[in-house]
Amino acid sequence: APESTDERRALIVRAALDLLDADGFDQMSLRRLASHLGMHAPGLYWYFESKQDLIDLMAKEILDRGLADLQRPAADADWQEWLVDLACATRVALLARRDGARVVGSAFLMRAGALTPSIETSLEILEAAGFDRLMALGATMTLVRYAVGAALGEQVSPMAGFAERADLDRIAKMMLASIDGAKWPRPADAYRKLFESDLRNLKGIRDRDRVFRWGAQMFVRGIASFGDTPPL
Repeated sequence: APESTDERRALIVRAALDLLDADGFDQMSLRRLASHLGMHAPGLYWYFESKQDLIDLMAKEILDRGLADLQRPAADADWQEWLVDLACATRVALLARRDGARVVGSAFLMRAGALTPSIETSLEILEAAGFDRLMALGATMTLVRYAVGAALGEQVSPMAGFAERADLDRIAKMMLASIDGAKWPRPADAYRKLFESDLRNLKGIRDRDRVFRWGAQMFVRGIASFGDTPPL
């Protein structure tokens, strides 16, 4: 059977994500995508209103796939742990694609419905725990923004790709040497301890999964103690 418009659009979005992995976000254009698909660029406007429309749908595909396995918690499960899992799954989804955080950060997520199912679940869980609906939305989006920001930082960091101990040792020495320990003793000492831990057991800045989950847990514990009044 011939492909429907929606099926063809979905295939084009997946092709756009493949092109993203190959060339990166800065090289994304409808013209390059059309060439990749063996089409004329104007033909893409049959499926997308604009490049922004394409980006929105790419973001939806990234998040739909990444959050598909996020399980609804059992009735007696801890809402805090579910929110942490949502943040962690969002970050992993963005890191699964080259420049995934830039795509999602550049998208109109509401228009594409990219996060709507997860937000529905999150609001249901938080309201059952006694939170006001707007407070629940604010808490959910704060965790999502934390995930997007963390993933973006990882994907654009000059440290991305360095994993060898010799590289880490060189970077640590360079960064520590840039801090005036006499003027800024506390940051100098804190960073020294961080890098020493990292070089000793690779449990510091390189274990980003563990560090991110720790940060998400701090956010969620803050949400728990903040109360149920939205900032509106």
